[in-house]
Amino acid sequence: MVIAVIAILAGLLLPVLAKAKGQAQKIACLNNMKQLQLAWQMYAGEHDDRIAPNDSRAGNGDNPYTPSWVAGAMCYETQSGWEAIYPQSTNTLLLVPGGYGSIGQYSRSPGIYKCPADTSWILLAGQRHARVRSVSMNDSMGTMYPEVFFYIFHKTSDIIDPGPAKTFVFVDEHEDSILGATFDVDMGFAGPDTWWLQLPASRHSGSGVFSFADGHAETKKWRDPRTVVPMKHVWRSEGESSPNNPDVLWLRERATSRKPAAW
Repeated sequence: MVIAVIAILAGLLLPVLAKAKGQAQKIACLNNMKQLQLAWQMYAGEHDDRIAPNDSRAGNGDNPYTPSWVAGAMCYETQSGWEAIYPQSTNTLLLVPGGYGSIGQYSRSPGIYKCPADTSWILLAGQRHARVRSVSMNDSMGTMYPEVFFYIFHKTSDIIDPGPAKTFVFVDEHEDSILGATFDVDMGFAGPDTWWLQLPASRHSGSGVFSFADGHAETKKWRDPRTVVPMKHVWRSEGESSPNNPDVLWLRERATSRKPAAW
């Protein structure tokens, strides 16, 4: 009888405990985002308002003088031919202090670069190792590549349309999508259909986590079930059609804006 009662109580308590754990992880993830955003703002404050560089090429980790807010690529051992960069997925020295152009000197703690609910791993020498980063930066922020049709923000004072409170800087990215430093958003250049170039995370009960240029961080509850997908331990690559997806449209509105003269 006693054992039966204990089993019933455990069955009632486990969902409550799981929900409480999930809520705590979401709060911790938001706090991490706020700290990263503060580091981003401190960098600009000490570099003549210039935004920290955001270069996907720094993902190779070979050149410490490639300017970027972070270095190191996140990958899986299932990505054949990428063996040389496997160890970067576990190397916190590519986060803090980081290389040339890094915000690592302001962020100080490597732990804030990863969502606590991210359980992704990479197999090295037959053992599982946790990966060290789940956060990427909006590709419209500080990227080195020229853009004809959409604004690229190089200084915080450039962030006018959309404004600082509506323009995201950091995004918690899906485990199977993250690779380098940047997060690409489909801006609709290729046609009316919506695409996921890279996929945001949905670890917090189907919600993503973002920081914005004005310093705040928030969660976004995804509306389309195609946005909420489980981790498969296989890299998704870039470019997946998702027609009429309202979540892609939400991101478009908060990534950058079109240059009027280019249309």
